[in-house]
Amino acid sequence: MRVAVIIDTWYPYVGGGQINAWQISKRIAHSGARIDIITRDNGADLLKLPKNLQVIKLGRQTSPSDTLSKLIFLARSFLYIYSHKYDLIHAHAFLPGIVARLLMVTCSVPATFTVHGTSIGTDLLNPVARFIEKFILTEIRYSAQISTSRDFLKIENINKNIFYIPNAVSISDFDKVKAAKFKNPTLIFVGRLHPQKNLKTLIVAISSLTRDFPAITLLIVGKGPQKQELRRLIGKMRLTGNVKFLGEKFGSDLIKLYKSSHVFVLPSIYEGQPLTLLEAWAARLPVIVTKTGDCQFLVKNGRSGYFIEDPYNPEEISKTVKKALKSPNLAHMGQNGYNLVKENFSWNKSAQKTLEIYNEITGYHNSIFSIPS
Repeated sequence: MRVAVIIDTWYPYVGGGQINAWQISKRIAHSGARIDIITRDNGADLLKLPKNLQVIKLGRQTSPSDTLSKLIFLARSFLYIYSHKYDLIHAHAFLPGIVARLLMVTCSVPATFTVHGTSIGTDLLNPVARFIEKFILTEIRYSAQISTSRDFLKIENINKNIFYIPNAVSISDFDKVKAAKFKNPTLIFVGRLHPQKNLKTLIVAISSLTRDFPAITLLIVGKGPQKQELRRLIGKMRLTGNVKFLGEKFGSDLIKLYKSSHVFVLPSIYEGQPLTLLEAWAARLPVIVTKTGDCQFLVKNGRSGYFIEDPYNPEEISKTVKKALKSPNLAHMGQNGYNLVKENFSWNKSAQKTLEIYNEITGYHNSIFSIPS
């Protein structure tokens, strides 16, 4: 079986979609299937490729946020796949999903599409972008569709042949790392610096929290287009001693930060199934999240974390953080989250489910391909 995986942004840029595509693709390649990840050149990725997997970068090197290069990539990826023989196309994210559907029609090749997140129901993207997302989710039909969040299953008129396959973490990587807690109460956010993540409201909440916790620290791990705007807000609110930008962190460096912190905070306007939630739990951290995406199904309020009902309300966020920091059950909540992740979210399980869909829609019902243990 030869599979073309289309994703318009790739390592070294790291987001949930990239991690999902990489972790699942390399496991399926280990099973014996041939996987071509077709993407843009966003710089050196430093990935160790297994046998049967290659990364094909089309065009010259561009930044992940370059919209024009994304559009050019769509045309290039269509032409590349059209001129090569594949048994299956797997698109990650909305724009590659359009290419996959066109190839279904022109090449009579089956295609699947993984949706990682959507802005439907928000005003964060322009109306045209929201229309495109909704059109792809509700009007375009694929051989199969994969969702990382159960929340998408509720969208009216969504593809009926849709499967919930969650993100995951390699929990053994977290178990290997030891780290002591920071002395001062420390919150950690990990993700893109983007309006979707609602960091401006969180920073305003930190200002209120300094009255009860003068030494409270918010660690912001990640990069993105909002960085300078957030820096100006922090300066204006005189929080330069409380809010720290750490840039992107990976591997054991990131795990140490999780484990040294006291609470993970994700005040997003919308999410799919955030990998960072699973990572925080793998580090035995209690979490504070908005009631969106898979967060609403996974978090048990007061048992593995707390909900923010109104993400635009900084006072509610500050009260929830204060409640968490004063709770005698913080460690117990983190352990509950750890147990949930260990029992239910492994990349091998998600890769096996994906491979079963591949086999079903390509006709490899008695496939020799299986995920190595």
